[in-house]
Amino acid sequence: MATWAEFEIAEPELAAFGRERLDGTVCFQATLRLDGSPRVHPVEPWIATGLLLVRFRARSPKVREVARDARFSLHSPMDNPEGIGGEFLVNGWMEQVSPDLPATRRFAEEAPYPLAFYAISVEEAVSTTYEEDDPVYRRWRAGAQATRPGDPSGVENS
Repeated sequence: MATWAEFEIAEPELAAFGRERLDGTVCFQATLRLDGSPRVHPVEPWIATGLLLVRFRARSPKVREVARDARFSLHSPMDNPEGIGGEFLVNGWMEQVSPDLPATRRFAEEAPYPLAFYAISVEEAVSTTYEEDDPVYRRWRAGAQATRPGDPSGVENS
């Protein structure tokens, strides 16, 4: 797994695409409910001090779920039905961080209720763009090189 900063160093082009699609945008995050079924909820991730971060209300059921099983998926919204602009997906683990960090303090101070903050590790990042109606995937996994169009395993068409 990697921090966002480590991901940016390893794969700057893919990370820049991800930043554009995720940072400050309402996205969809999946976590695992206590019964093991998925829970999808809107979040507004942001990137600061080399970390990809999210926040929840401190009393949200998601806080208990993440404490039990910190795996997640985070998916950017699509701008239109045709997929113009592409999509971005991050899979990894969430770790609770302090509301006193420089990257979280403003949100903690401005919220009318207590918040729980999480740094998101990047285990896998995937971009999807569309060329002539065919999806083109670019994938990076922590500890591995990114796959790119033109590499033997770099393009996956559905």
